[in-house]
Amino acid sequence: DYTQMINSMPGVNAASPDGFGLTDNSSYTVRGFNASEVGVTMDGVPVNDVGDYVPYPSEYGEARNYASVTLMQGSADIDMPDLGAVGGHIAFITQAPTKDFNVYVGQTFGSYDARSTFVRVNTGDTGPVRSWISFSQNSNDKWRGAGTNDIRRVQAKSLWTINDRNSLTFNFNYNHEANYFYSPMSRSQFGENGYKYDYGTRWLTTPKGGFPSSQLYGDDPTYQAQNNYYKLYQNPFKSYVTSLDGEFRLTDDLSLSVIPYFQYGMGNGSYPGFLPLRAGANGKPYVAMDQDADGQYAVLDAYQGYTYRPGINAKFTLNLGMDHTLEWGLWYERSRQNDFINASYVDPATGSPSSIWGDRDLLTYADGKVWQNYNEHDTTTVKKLFVQDTWTPTDSLTINLGTSFLDTTRQNQFVMYPGNTDPDYGTAQLDSRNNYHKFLPTLGVSWQVNDANQIYYSLTKTFRAPEDAATYGNSRLGLPAPLPESAWSNELGWRYNSGPLNVHADLYLANMTNRTAIGLDQNTYINYYINAGPVRMAGFNAEGTLELGHGLSLYGSYTYTQARIKDNLYLPSTDGSAGSWYATRGRQFTGAPRNMAYLGMHYAHQGLTVDLNGKFTGSEYGDFLNTDKVPSNFTMNGSASYDFGDHGILHHPTIALNVLNLWNRHYLALPYSPTISAAESSPTYYVGAPREWYLTLSTQFF
Repeated sequence: DYTQMINSMPGVNAASPDGFGLTDNSSYTVRGFNASEVGVTMDGVPVNDVGDYVPYPSEYGEARNYASVTLMQGSADIDMPDLGAVGGHIAFITQAPTKDFNVYVGQTFGSYDARSTFVRVNTGDTGPVRSWISFSQNSNDKWRGAGTNDIRRVQAKSLWTINDRNSLTFNFNYNHEANYFYSPMSRSQFGENGYKYDYGTRWLTTPKGGFPSSQLYGDDPTYQAQNNYYKLYQNPFKSYVTSLDGEFRLTDDLSLSVIPYFQYGMGNGSYPGFLPLRAGANGKPYVAMDQDADGQYAVLDAYQGYTYRPGINAKFTLNLGMDHTLEWGLWYERSRQNDFINASYVDPATGSPSSIWGDRDLLTYADGKVWQNYNEHDTTTVKKLFVQDTWTPTDSLTINLGTSFLDTTRQNQFVMYPGNTDPDYGTAQLDSRNNYHKFLPTLGVSWQVNDANQIYYSLTKTFRAPEDAATYGNSRLGLPAPLPESAWSNELGWRYNSGPLNVHADLYLANMTNRTAIGLDQNTYINYYINAGPVRMAGFNAEGTLELGHGLSLYGSYTYTQARIKDNLYLPSTDGSAGSWYATRGRQFTGAPRNMAYLGMHYAHQGLTVDLNGKFTGSEYGDFLNTDKVPSNFTMNGSASYDFGDHGILHHPTIALNVLNLWNRHYLALPYSPTISAAESSPTYYVGAPREWYLTLSTQFF
């Protein structure tokens, strides 16, 4: 997935527990900003989750269909449709259709029964239209624990060249996945249970009459086995993204780019829950109103979500003469999300859930109303206006000056235990409407010193509204709503390009205010959102390529990051707990190693291609107090391929071998669930995938 692809770039600390990239359980930080603080677009369409900003790497199509993946660190271009990009932007562009008809086929086999079948058909020119469509099926067994991951994808692109001034491009991406979660681990679990510890594969039969409520959350071995059973930790999801990119030359000096789009997503992340079930007259169990009653049975709790996300992004570009180019535009989006947790029946003897999608055999109350832990409906309306002037007073000097106005309105309706008429069990409802807006100026200066050297500076303000779930939890616990995150990002850089050497280095400073931290109230188990105060991210990036000749080249990158919390953290009191101060001032932010380095070697000659690369990731903390730290790690990957040339209708038949984690390092990486204090709650981490190999046979027909 793309988290693995960007891991060579400076500033990126990526973790993917599945070498084949078939899980949404991947994440990363960029210069200390976490993945939800970095915007992601695919062919100009925003694809981060609209509610909590999280990107889901396995949903964004096949890597073989990418033409480019671009990482903008610190801030995004002013015309990007980003709702929450407070720390950077990642842009995917898929390949353009070819003018000639051809069929590309690839088949992969590998470790843990990994299989991938990929077919892409280019129609070639059919009048003024050329298109491609691809189909793929990817699967593998989990390398630890049990379960099989399966992803099926359909992607398509069609370009209609109306004339030499106007064109329309249609993009479509469909993703259908049925995956299992990998269990994150704390350092103590990693040491005590070993590298391959995961969710359990043994189910113990439910005691007759169910569990007494007193046995839940305790050490009872039957309860523990059921609560850790792998079949109850699944992640099915299906989605599609479609867009129409219109590029129009209105006059010799004025052009318009407009992209209307629509996204749909449906699926869940499931985990075991326990409910008091009673035998119904029709033989189907129902849920008792008193959720704390005895007679508890394991059920599949499905954290379900539906997303409907239409939007449009439009930009005008006007050549004013006098070395000025003016850009202005509008982004508008109005999305609807419905999130809820419902429960499906689980066979008490075998542990098999009746439905992993949460769409049938749902448990109800005695009156037939579907049991739900909560139901949340969100409508998020985003409006962004932007304008930017690019001035080139001399051939060597370019100045960009612009501003945008980002306006986000969240309308939220949250109902706890809808349909439960027991007044003692916390049924509650909250309706809210919150608006967040800010002007976001940007400045960029670039000086081409000579043919080889360029110096640049940029200053940008970024901003994002709180997550949609923040309103209910804070209100229920009597806490104020969190403030929006924002940052001023500075970057001073140098580029050198001469002959075989290409170097890029920069210094950066980002002062972030109101960084959000998530806590859990131990009495109600409700999440709340607080501002952890200002965080200062400063550091140095460098990367370069060196062409050594005879097909051999080197690439390297290095990053130093200081992500320092500037104030002590106050955890406010709630209805059930007293407030607490934590001495976080001067500590390094979680998931931000101070040092990272990457070195890669590439050799290509007469059909043979060999790549070897290594990544060093320094130690990193999992808690705000910096008391829980995982050691540094170094992993190596290698690949070799051979292109057999053309043979009749076969063009470039190729065999390729990829090996990940060559030395089979066993390590913990990026924090999965950071905490404030490891003494109070242990943080968990991603577990790096072991050595894995993949053999791919591919060719193009015609």
